[in-house]
Amino acid sequence: MRLLLLTIFLSFSLSFSGQSWGGDQTHQKKGIATAHALSPSALNELAVRYVTGDGVEKDYGKARHLWLKAAEHDHAGAQYNLGQMYSTGTGVKRNPVEAARWYQRAASAGDLLSQFNLGLMYETGTGVQQDLSKAFALYREAALRGLAEAQNSFGRLYEMGQGVDQNIEEAKRWYRLAALQGYVLAQSNLGFQIYAGKNNEGDMIEAFAWLSLAAKQNNAIAQAHLRELTSMMTRRQIEAGQKMVFELRADINNNLK
Repeated sequence: MRLLLLTIFLSFSLSFSGQSWGGDQTHQKKGIATAHALSPSALNELAVRYVTGDGVEKDYGKARHLWLKAAEHDHAGAQYNLGQMYSTGTGVKRNPVEAARWYQRAASAGDLLSQFNLGLMYETGTGVQQDLSKAFALYREAALRGLAEAQNSFGRLYEMGQGVDQNIEEAKRWYRLAALQGYVLAQSNLGFQIYAGKNNEGDMIEAFAWLSLAAKQNNAIAQAHLRELTSMMTRRQIEAGQKMVFELRADINNNLK
């Protein structure tokens, strides 16, 4: 149980610490002159450049100013980026309440990462009053649209019975969808759940394969579970598990094409 809890808290840490800024890919490689058209998308992209130092000197104040202008015109990417700024304390004083406000505006417009981040905030009570039913709804919306991070968190709520009745099979279903996108936390979580509920040799071999994938990506929780599981397996079972690792890798690569 202690290892499982560590897996849960690690997912929060990774989600809140990640600083991925939402630019518009169609404009990413265009010159700054394009941004002077002052469309919301151009404003958002120029702000991303001021944060990353792409062709300009880093200036968080200018980035925030540009994002605010774009956000006022309901640009969901700029609203998400403001949420990131306040959530991580990048260029501003960290302010979870303000982060939640911007994530909410972007989430209402359908921004997947904002839905996921806001879901995390409702789950943990960060910047908002804890509300597991709202977390469940936000995760569900992003998970149904294919966001691996949300699928993993949605599965975790089913696993823990938080905001919904506990359902391990449903948890594994959502973990699997995220794991097949290469999401390491879901691979670890899925491997552990198959291992914990193993009913036959096939379960043991599949658990070994998923835990191996996560362990090779330096997931400490998966590494610990894999050591324990391997000590219980025969050489033949381990070889079958290693073969399955290659098969799962091929499935993941096909999904990511």
